[in-house]
Amino acid sequence: MSYVLAEKYRPKNLDEIVGQDHVVQALRQMVQRGPPLPHMLFLGPPGCGKTSTAYALANELKVPIVELNASDERGITTVRDKVKRLSRTAGYRIILLDEADRMTDEAQHALRRIMERTHTTFILTANEDWRIIDPIKSRCVNFRFNKLSFEDMARIIVKILKEEGVRVEASQEVKEALTLLLDYVNGDLRRAINMLEALIAANKTLTVSAVKALIPPSLALEALQFAVAGNWEMALKRLEDAYIQSKLEPQITVESLYKAIERLEVPLHVKLKLYEKLAETERGIKVGATPSSS
Repeated sequence: MSYVLAEKYRPKNLDEIVGQDHVVQALRQMVQRGPPLPHMLFLGPPGCGKTSTAYALANELKVPIVELNASDERGITTVRDKVKRLSRTAGYRIILLDEADRMTDEAQHALRRIMERTHTTFILTANEDWRIIDPIKSRCVNFRFNKLSFEDMARIIVKILKEEGVRVEASQEVKEALTLLLDYVNGDLRRAINMLEALIAANKTLTVSAVKALIPPSLALEALQFAVAGNWEMALKRLEDAYIQSKLEPQITVESLYKAIERLEVPLHVKLKLYEKLAETERGIKVGATPSSS
């Protein structure tokens, strides 16, 4: 396939952004006032449209946007050299720092100083707001993006499948396949579209068996099964694998564990205890604890 579906179907303007009406409304007011815009921090779960919204905003303003993935270029050297140079280049532009919550604290402090001395607009995206230092949060307009609803994602997925020539019938099989896919990606539209790409490349229709073939084994479920069996070494290994599979997003790992507990074949009192401990861990993560310390 000569293109990437996620890029092909990326929203071209703010009207095409789905499920974030509160954000779009505020950005429309900024567009009416015109540049320079304030620095912004887009917070929300993976695949909910943060990056796409930044590009749509740049398109509406008709200004260039330069994207740097902060998880790949997260150190202070990149900030001091590349980011500083871009911020001083003539002409107004938007600098998009994707996954800014992956930047080191040292790099974030250096970025804060650059943000104070430039007319360039910075847009930072982050999945975990506790990883962004307070001085940066205070210098940005903070927008919290919603997790996309099942209905919104289903409409987008069906539209893409039809555009790409995949047969989508109004049948129970298609409904179950769509539910399986969307339950697995858990609100991450980008991930769902990437899975569709494999389905389309194989010239398959949307069926339960085709979707199951794209879904890897539940590492979270395996971790719990090993733990219940008393094999703590393998339980920890599977849990670490699940964390890596989630792209080091603790909240995604927590949500996968919640789903795994539902499927775990153990007595009810054991499930309740697991839910209780997992809820404690989730609370710890939300107040700023690291996954390892929780």
